[in-house]
This record gives sequence, C-alpha cells and structure tokens, in this order.
Amino acid sequence: MVPVKSKRGDWAKGLNVKDAARETVDVLLHVGCLISYDNEMQKLAKSTVKILQKAGVDFGIAGDAETCCGGRAYQMGYKDAFIEQAKKNAAMIKKSGAKTVVTLCADGYQAIKVLYERYKLRGDVEVLHISEYIDKLIKGGKLKPRRKVNLAVTYHDPCRLGRLGEPWVHWEGNKIPGDRFVFDPPKPYRRGTNGVYEPPRDVIKAIPGIRFTEMTRIKEYSWCCGAGGGVSESNPEFAVWTSQDRISEAISTGAEAIVTACPWCEKTLNEAVKESGSNMKVFDIVELVEKAI
Repeated sequence: MVPVKSKRGDWAKGLNVKDAARETVDVLLHVGCLISYDNEMQKLAKSTVKILQKAGVDFGIAGDAETCCGGRAYQMGYKDAFIEQAKKNAAMIKKSGAKTVVTLCADGYQAIKVLYERYKLRGDVEVLHISEYIDKLIKGGKLKPRRKVNLAVTYHDPCRLGRLGEPWVHWEGNKIPGDRFVFDPPKPYRRGTNGVYEPPRDVIKAIPGIRFTEMTRIKEYSWCCGAGGGVSESNPEFAVWTSQDRISEAISTGAEAIVTACPWCEKTLNEAVKESGSNMKVFDIVELVEKAI
C-alpha cells in the first residue's frame, strides 16, 4: 500500500505542534517517512514532541508538506529521483525560516546534512540529529533527566548517523600525473571517524540509573543492522540474520536493552528479537529520554 501524503502529519493531531508550512519556526523537525507512516514507529515522533515541549523549544513540523529526504533513492542508485526530492525539501526548509533542522531518522540526517551538502542544496541551515539536539539541551541546562531508569544498556551506532554521517568536505584539485595517490591540493579523506558518536552516548549516560556498556564493534566499525539501502525490502531474511548477529553481540555484554538512534535500526532489531525469542529490549534513544523526564 502506498502511503497517502495528505496523512503524513496525522500522527501529530492533538499534540499542539506548529505547522512549519504555514508559520515560521526556529527548529524544523524532519520526521521522515518510516516514522510518519508506520503506526508502531510514530511513537518516536510523539516522544520527541514531548521532549522538545518540555525543553521549551520553538519547533514545528511540515506535516503533509514534508517530503521524503530522498536518501533511499540515492542509496539504490536513483540519483535523479534523489535530486528531485532534495530540491523539494530544501525549498520547504527555506520557507519555514528555520535556523536548525532536526532529523529523527539517521537516513534523513545523512541525506540532508551530507548528501544535500555534496550537491550544494543544503544552504546555510544547521542540521542536527535528534540525539545531538537533545545532548545540547541537556548540556545547556534546558532539559534535565531526573527520573531514574534502572536498566543495563548498550548502544548500536546506525550506519548513516555514524560512519556515513561524516560531514561532506568539498574538494577541487588535480591528481599529480604519474603518482596514483597524490593530489594537489591534498585531498581530504572521509573514513567514518567523524560521525555522530559521542552525543548519543552522552545522552544515555546522563540518564539516572542507566548502566552503560559497549559492544566490541562500535562507531565507524559498527555492525550494520541490515535495514539500509533497501536490503530490508529486497532481502528481508538477510536483514533479520544481520540483526540477529547484532543482538547476540549485545547479549554478550550483559545488557538488558539495546539502544539505537534510527527507526530502521529499531524496527529491524525488534524483528530479530522476535525471530530469536530473545528477552533483549530495543529502544530508540528518544524513548529512553522520555522515560527520564
């Protein structure tokens, strides 16, 4: 079934959220396709609204004026479709007057922050993932997790928030003839070391009662959940197998729950838990923060 665009913002009914398509806001919340349309994942948007309202943030959503970030199209090789979507989103962002775009989805983060910049479509707007924004709110004293959450957790780095979320660096130059690896001027390499790694960890550690432990494969070496690039749609069994391997790694740490920062990761990890019969819980980081405020 193809989702109806006019229903994209229906999850926000009754939550008193500004319509950024009709009034200006400081912060534009880009919800993303999966969270907007998937009944199970809409809880993440509602948790985020509660958190931002608690912190007194002037924010809004574009509702049915929000369009797909285009990230999935790009991942599967449909560059023209990606550019078309990116231009629509860039126009919407500009119209909202927002100084900051906050994404709830790692796919959306990589698309708007990295890919839009690569194709010179982003403009000068600040782009943050919700974990980064919550980290800023906590460290700035605007949000205080006070409730104790008695839970042993580990954290799963989403690919497109981590290694593939590294900022784009524009480069123009020449390869020196006869020397395969020398460029003039020197070419900066993006090897995944500058992804969003510490903010989600700092948020988790700021929650009273949380006992945090790391898995072996983390940050730029994190094991993919299996949902990216259309794999969960084209090869669902492989995606679940990949997630089951990650769940096994999480269990080995002694954690009771695995926390992530991407709806695609949460959905696929939950499917793996059901398939394996594990008692491991799966949370998005906003769900954990909501428990603590």
